[in-house]
Amino acid sequence: MLQRIIALPGERQRLAAAMSVSPMTLSRWASNEATPGKPQLIHLLQCVQPHYRTELLEALEQDYDDAASWLDEEIPEHIPGQFFSQVLNTRATVTDSLRFWQISEMVLKQALAQLDVHGQGMSITLAQCMPPSSGGKIRSLRERLGKGTPPWPEDLQHLAAFLGIESLAGYVVQTRRPASIEDLSKEHLLPGYQTEFEVSAAAYPIWQEGRIAGCLLASSTQIGHFTEQRLSLLGTFSDIISLAFNKEDFYDPDLIAFRAMPLAPEQRPYLSSFRQKVAQTIIRASQDHRHIDNFEAERIVWQELEAGFLSFPDHSM
Repeated sequence: MLQRIIALPGERQRLAAAMSVSPMTLSRWASNEATPGKPQLIHLLQCVQPHYRTELLEALEQDYDDAASWLDEEIPEHIPGQFFSQVLNTRATVTDSLRFWQISEMVLKQALAQLDVHGQGMSITLAQCMPPSSGGKIRSLRERLGKGTPPWPEDLQHLAAFLGIESLAGYVVQTRRPASIEDLSKEHLLPGYQTEFEVSAAAYPIWQEGRIAGCLLASSTQIGHFTEQRLSLLGTFSDIISLAFNKEDFYDPDLIAFRAMPLAPEQRPYLSSFRQKVAQTIIRASQDHRHIDNFEAERIVWQELEAGFLSFPDHSM
């Protein structure tokens, strides 16, 4: 099984780097010239691509009776005090313009480390309420940033999309309570659709003083990954990440009135030209003898995109 895995282009180098061993060591294990110890085998299971893990585990069970339990882990119930100190220090010392990004990045990385201990494949995304649109209501969420472990890329920002009532994130924010789906490939009662690599999902609202800003949305390659314990931990991270927001980013829950949005693949062609639209918005303002900065231009374009998606109930533009 290991011979097959390391024969794939680039996989021997990737796996060797992930395990901090030489490519030659992997080749010697695969050819039976050397025998890895149990800790190395556990690390190997953690580092292989998720879609090979089950087959590799079955192969190991032929020689190790307890192999099935090797990936059972104690989920860290508590977030390290040092991490809290780092977040609070960032909140106190970083300028307003950088605070959101720095705290959010810190929290998402720590959440991945504690919710996906063995690197089985997980993504976590911050979805924020769009400002109220026509009628003074909030109609959608926008994914602002995300982090992942393989098979997801490390940075998910290029996959960001608008989410509405059709999504688990939209349901969680509108109902104001956390929720999870054990297996998205099967029929389920909660809203939510399956994206690439995603098998199970969970979301937790981001609150402050009874007002809501959005949610943390997590996905896993594993069925039933979001146990009660993991969902509780996700909730703690959503509390911490609330420190990244400004007070005006939190809204009265009565303003939430989500509509259905097109699915992410349908949105992507329009979102791909975002930077071009921002540049055009700045140029148009200049031609009208108005000055707007990049931040304001981005806000305008996001609102235009949201309005465009909302105007197509058949989810095509």
